[in-house]
Amino acid sequence: MATKTLQSDAEPTTTGTEQKPDGGDGHATEKEQPPVAPPADQEPPATPGATAPAKEQAASIYPGLEVPLPPEFCDAVRQLESAFDLPVVMALQGQGSDYTTIDERMVRALRRARSQLPEDKRVGLLLDSRGGDARAAYQVAMLLRKRCGGFIAIVPRVAKSAATLLALGADEIALGTDGELGPLDAQFVDRDREDWLSALDEFQALERLHAFALEAVDSSMNLLLQRTGKKVETLMPMVLRFVTDMTRPMFENIDVVHYTQMARILKVAEDYAVRLLLPKYPTKEAKTIAEGIARHLVQKYPEHGFVINAEEAKSLGLKTMELSSDQRDAVDALLPMLDTSLTVFGCLTELKTK
Repeated sequence: MATKTLQSDAEPTTTGTEQKPDGGDGHATEKEQPPVAPPADQEPPATPGATAPAKEQAASIYPGLEVPLPPEFCDAVRQLESAFDLPVVMALQGQGSDYTTIDERMVRALRRARSQLPEDKRVGLLLDSRGGDARAAYQVAMLLRKRCGGFIAIVPRVAKSAATLLALGADEIALGTDGELGPLDAQFVDRDREDWLSALDEFQALERLHAFALEAVDSSMNLLLQRTGKKVETLMPMVLRFVTDMTRPMFENIDVVHYTQMARILKVAEDYAVRLLLPKYPTKEAKTIAEGIARHLVQKYPEHGFVINAEEAKSLGLKTMELSSDQRDAVDALLPMLDTSLTVFGCLTELKTK
């Protein structure tokens, strides 16, 4: 849009240069023109030393290149990259959107975006997830290993269930001040109860029933030995019959086929964990260490949501990372931004304008 300059009535506008009255030396002088404002649709020239405004950022996979991410979140991720000196791949899984769990969709998307990942350069995987499918978690971990040569799992808040399994594939696990992992007991939907249950429930129920039967034999035998004074070989048949009659109804209520299915589900998570852990321990001891850690994560915790913090993870033998103050500050700075609705997947990239 053209702009007008206001002119004084005493000095009419002329074309070209305007001559001033003779200055006394016989030469005419040019009149200085007033500054002209730039067109309204043209940005003013940059001031020397001024900082250009930061460009808006988006996620390479989800929510996509045309959806801007909060500037403060992007700044925090860039700070994380600087603190760890690694490019960061984000896997933040909130509720009510796509990519809310680790599943086949996530695997396919990451495979399509493989070329966007650094090749043979370790990355940081910023992970905030309640879990998903064990097979998908294993596939994501292996993809990052093969493409990038390895990764560090960075957990500001939670990496539970299948997300814990994914973290086991990392070279190291960087847990923030409030960061936590969880057990690997698989979950399934019980249609009769309309609720999620742990495959470990039935598995542990049989173990506890077995332990109860042994304790019942022991306590009954000790009591009868003291009360009757008879020999063990005389009392043993009576004790076994008594305990058998007491526990038979409970054992008969176990669905053998269903129990076998639950045991197999748990075995899947355990075997994937062993495969991810093996390369990180000395060759001679690797199998023993990996199997011990995997079995503990699958079988030894009382509930699916049990907290495994940095100290607990280290005591299990997991490769946890000792964070510098800068790294810990960068990880913890993300905590207030990880609400239940934030879902971001991929690398930070420049916003694609329409």
